[in-house]
Amino acid sequence: MSNKFERNYIVKHQQIRDMLIQLAKNSNSACFHVSKIAAELGWDQRTVRAHLKVIEIDKAGAFLDPEEKQFCTKEGLKLLAGKIGLKEKAIEGQEG
Repeated sequence: MSNKFERNYIVKHQQIRDMLIQLAKNSNSACFHVSKIAAELGWDQRTVRAHLKVIEIDKAGAFLDPEEKQFCTKEGLKLLAGKIGLKEKAIEGQEG
C-alpha cells in the first residue's frame, strides 16, 4: 500500500468514526442508515460500508441487519443506556 493511499484511507476512516460519534451525540440515537452517513460525508455507500466493516471488526459498532443498511455505534448505545438508566458497566461487561 502506497503512503499516499494509506494516508487517504486513514483520513477517511477517521472522518467516518468522527461522524458516527457526532451523529450519536446530536441525535441521541445509536443506529444510523448507511445512506445517511454517506450523504453527510458526500461519499458513496460502498466506501462507507467498507469502513464500517472495519469498525465492526474492532467491536466499536455493528450492523443491525444482514443487508448492512443500518449501523449501530457503541458510543450511541452508551448514551441511550444512560438515558434509560442502564449502567455503562453493564454494556461493557457484555464485550468479548
